[in-house]
Amino acid sequence: MQGWQAGMTGVAVVTAAVSLLVLLWRRPRNDAETIFAVVSGSMALSLMSPWMAGAPDWMVWAVAIGGSATCNGFWLVSRALFRGEGGVGALHVSVAACVALLIAGYRIAASGADGTASPWASGLDSLLTLASSTLLVLTFLEALRGWSAVLQPAERRMRVAFMLLFATVVLTATLVGALGQAWPAAAAARGRVIATCAVAMILFTHWALRHRHRMPLPQSVKSPAASRVVAPLGEEEVRLAKVLRHQLEVLQVYREPELKVVDLARRIGTAEHKLSRLITQSLGEKNFNQMINRHRIEYACRRLAEPAMAATILDISADAGFASLGPFNRAFKAAIGCTPTAYRATCRAQASGADAAGGYADPATRFEASLESTMR
Repeated sequence: MQGWQAGMTGVAVVTAAVSLLVLLWRRPRNDAETIFAVVSGSMALSLMSPWMAGAPDWMVWAVAIGGSATCNGFWLVSRALFRGEGGVGALHVSVAACVALLIAGYRIAASGADGTASPWASGLDSLLTLASSTLLVLTFLEALRGWSAVLQPAERRMRVAFMLLFATVVLTATLVGALGQAWPAAAAARGRVIATCAVAMILFTHWALRHRHRMPLPQSVKSPAASRVVAPLGEEEVRLAKVLRHQLEVLQVYREPELKVVDLARRIGTAEHKLSRLITQSLGEKNFNQMINRHRIEYACRRLAEPAMAATILDISADAGFASLGPFNRAFKAAIGCTPTAYRATCRAQASGADAAGGYADPATRFEASLESTMR
């Protein structure tokens, strides 16, 4: 490796390592920052692969395996960045892990013990090209998800910048790799180009993460029953569920700070253990407290989203049924992914954007439409 190329690669490795340390130091971290910490460490190892000639086998294997969470990992970063907390699930991590195994397998097969490529390398290369190309396209398209007239100008600029830089980086690296097969000069410059692209993406992603802290995505509060397999309801359970729904949706009993499961069971005319079983086994909720807090946060979200609402965060938390502000802030951020203050600011900014764009006249309808346009 030539001196100038080694120098640029070294800069990229140091940048990726510093990125990893900064993200590990940050508290608290959201999903995008946690995933990008993994990607930063993987990029540092991947960039070091040209230096592995003559290294011990264990080091070659460590770099091959550790450096396999680059494009696949960045796909997860883009999902978390543009979908918010909960945008990356177990299925997405599993897909990225399968691609990581392909990358590690290809690198190991492409360089056998005697330095020659394994017969498996060609097949793995074809699979890896297909998988990586698919994830690169999906990464680019994530920035278009939820695009609408109600997006704030700063959010639109960030998304456009993401698409432009990402497309430029991918196309540049691809073209240099293709031209390198015919032009020795392009082949010699490939390492420097890849290192430069890596530095650009790392620095830009940190800027995008900082932007997301200032402008979090609003999120809806969904019932666990929507994604959990629940037991079928018998006649008695159907009756109790109907009465329970009336207590929650019409009477809004969750707004009582001291409400306990025994109190609610007495009101609907059943035993405490039967109500608890209905909530957890038949309705798919985790427990009574989680169900009550979910309804409280849904209520708080509706209040916070009202453009003309002058009530303070403390007033809204008390009105929703929380005994104090601290538990409300913690429960709200755990469910929504941002603080109540940030949520209100984002909703009001989106409402102002809709007014300027001639959007929905009704505030409630406008807010629901903005949520649908920005959530998965």
